[in-house]
Amino acid sequence: MADGTIFTTGRFRVREFTRDDREPFIACHLDPVFSRHHLEHERGRAHASAVFDAFLAWQADHPRANFQFAIAPRDDPAGYIGNVGLRTDGLRPGEGELGIEVSPAWWRRGAASEVMRSLVPWARETLRIRTFTAETMPGNRAATRLAEKVGLVPTGQTGKRRWSF
Repeated sequence: MADGTIFTTGRFRVREFTRDDREPFIACHLDPVFSRHHLEHERGRAHASAVFDAFLAWQADHPRANFQFAIAPRDDPAGYIGNVGLRTDGLRPGEGELGIEVSPAWWRRGAASEVMRSLVPWARETLRIRTFTAETMPGNRAATRLAEKVGLVPTGQTGKRRWSF
């Protein structure tokens, strides 16, 4: 879509990141409630800023292998409540790794499952992804429930828990 929207759900607009999303993205990552679900080296302003820069850079890749999108309330298209993505770089054709991060203000409100339930069909239709994987931190019960809700099954653990379907 011309406005950067990739898809919408009942409550959300999933869109390309813009430079205006930098500070809300970093603020989310600096929230101690949010960051407890990340490894130590994944915390802090410098890391969050570098990750954000990578997300913007991926938009210019041709062919594009990694897709990370901002999640905004449907009635506030410039807003930011989190991000969702699919990465295919380094994977076999037809495989993709899912990921989602939602601001703690949106936890336990069904936001992550609503967005993820739309991302999977989008990835199947648009990118021809057939096999999905994901990683979650051990002990992150909400991520475990989300993985199970979208149909992922545990496949192992190497520091983070691995899922697939």
